[in-house]
Amino acid sequence: MPPQAKKYFSFGHSLHGALEEFYSSPLLYRLGLKKPTKNNLRRALLKRWIKGGSTPEENEAALRDAEIIIEKYYETFISDSFTPAWRVEAPFSFTAGRHTVMGIIDRIHRLGEHFEIIDYKTNKKIPQEENLKRDLQLYIYYLGCREFFRKNIARVSYIFLRYMKKISFDTSSFDDDGIRNRLASAGDRMAAEKDFLPRRNMFCGACDFRKECGIFESV
Repeated sequence: MPPQAKKYFSFGHSLHGALEEFYSSPLLYRLGLKKPTKNNLRRALLKRWIKGGSTPEENEAALRDAEIIIEKYYETFISDSFTPAWRVEAPFSFTAGRHTVMGIIDRIHRLGEHFEIIDYKTNKKIPQEENLKRDLQLYIYYLGCREFFRKNIARVSYIFLRYMKKISFDTSSFDDDGIRNRLASAGDRMAAEKDFLPRRNMFCGACDFRKECGIFESV
């Protein structure tokens, strides 16, 4: 049963796609031989813009918001210090116990002899740093990059695009074995599930399948 298109997903995917397009081409930019312009980034946004889930009026307003975001992004992160990416939308996989963990990293940059992982966020609110630090995504990306690309990751960073705020975490204290064990334990619990029954929770109100759900009751 296919889900309905969501305008907030389209908005987020469009910004991710624009930055992917921008950092992955053309070759001169990636080699550092030519500095990209703000218009290059805007063209990347228009090329990768997704309209799904919104009315024409909502789409027009969303595109204006996205253009403002990428202009601010250029001024904040590119105009004075553009650095070509080492990898963009980089897929990875590694093992944790008897399970395989897979994912895609938005961007990987060189930091001298080390590397930095960058993940874009389009959240309307910035989570507390402690909550971000507990999130498994941080450690999955870190371990995935170390295991799959065999690179020394010095830093993992989130860029919150609506606020132009970058939050970074130093990886020097990360426990590789502890992360792997945590993931293996989560995988074991998931694999042990016998019935995948629906559960009432905070996301029910936005679910596409409320009418088909046996426990959801419309108000």
